[in-house]
Amino acid sequence: MPKVVNHEEQRAGFVTASWEVIAEEGLGAATLRRVAAAAGMTTGALTHYFSDREALLVEALRTAHFAAGARMLRAAATAESDRAKLSTVLHEALPLDAVRLREWRVWLAFWGEAVGNPRLRRENEERVAEWRDLLETLVAPLVEGAASSEAASAELLSLIDGLGVRLALAPRATIARERASARSIIEHAIARLGRHSPVCAEANEPRASSVVMRNAK
Repeated sequence: MPKVVNHEEQRAGFVTASWEVIAEEGLGAATLRRVAAAAGMTTGALTHYFSDREALLVEALRTAHFAAGARMLRAAATAESDRAKLSTVLHEALPLDAVRLREWRVWLAFWGEAVGNPRLRRENEERVAEWRDLLETLVAPLVEGAASSEAASAELLSLIDGLGVRLALAPRATIARERASARSIIEHAIARLGRHSPVCAEANEPRASSVVMRNAK
């Protein structure tokens, strides 16, 4: 009998392999041949699912955002208050464990590539818009007015970006201290919501361009 192939599982395997290559070797190393080898498959098998390298990269970026968004929403569902829900999601957005560190390294690689790649840039913009919408929804119960919600969400997004980049690049010798500091900064920013503006004026953290995860389907 011919072997039954689970196409959805095999496609996902190629995406996961692309994350591993990108996180460890950089986006330039993520050729079709290299990703196929990392997945233990042939290049021909990979091109059955992805017509070219760009199609694979777009799917890798999109799936990374979807996976992060789904994880955030699952975590938020267990929170007992609006403030706790926001805190949970923001902590899930940071690279505080090996899985999230890999995600952030993948995103960092994509952000550099997106500068000169219109298709990746459009994909990234869509994911950022979804992440911003999720933050605004979570912040709205904690502040007064739509304008305040929008401003606070924009600052939290920038704060997460800055902390995320710093943590993703932190040396192993200081990572535990950096992560503890990031947790403290996030809690401080959340505590100030509804009392002061801007939310991160006292955090004194560097800001990066707004790109993170997305809320899941």
